[in-house]
Amino acid sequence: MIVAHDIYSETNPAYGTYALTMFVQGFIAANRAGPELPVAYLALPVAISGDLAASFDGTNRNTGLLEWLDRSPQIQLGLADRVNRSMEIVTAAVRLACFTQTLALVDGARLQAGTQKLKKSPIAALSDDAAYGIKRAERLGFWFATAGSTRSVFDAMGLTL
Repeated sequence: MIVAHDIYSETNPAYGTYALTMFVQGFIAANRAGPELPVAYLALPVAISGDLAASFDGTNRNTGLLEWLDRSPQIQLGLADRVNRSMEIVTAAVRLACFTQTLALVDGARLQAGTQKLKKSPIAALSDDAAYGIKRAERLGFWFATAGSTRSVFDAMGLTL
């Protein structure tokens, strides 16, 4: 069986906007203040990476960031490089989300839900892998919110600010 992986869709700012919006929704479900912008640069490349998808198997919102990292320490291997290589993709997603008003950048560089809502129909048209990436983004949002501060999240992931 050959598994096709659509890199183009994952680098598309519209796809990134959907994933980022779901990340913010997951975060806000646990912390109404919303995530600080730097964690978006960490969450998005992890959520949409096909090679990390299996690490989410058997997890749910209650798993939490630390337990997930304990179960799958390979996540931290090359993480800084993964984040650095995806900066343009995340920046494009943030810009599009703010431009379309699906997200807003508010005081303290926090992301909040914007005035416009995303339609669900485009997600239904995605491949299973791409749709699961959006679901993983939402789960990471919740985990990051319950992990504490932005510094705590970066520390847990083995990165420094």
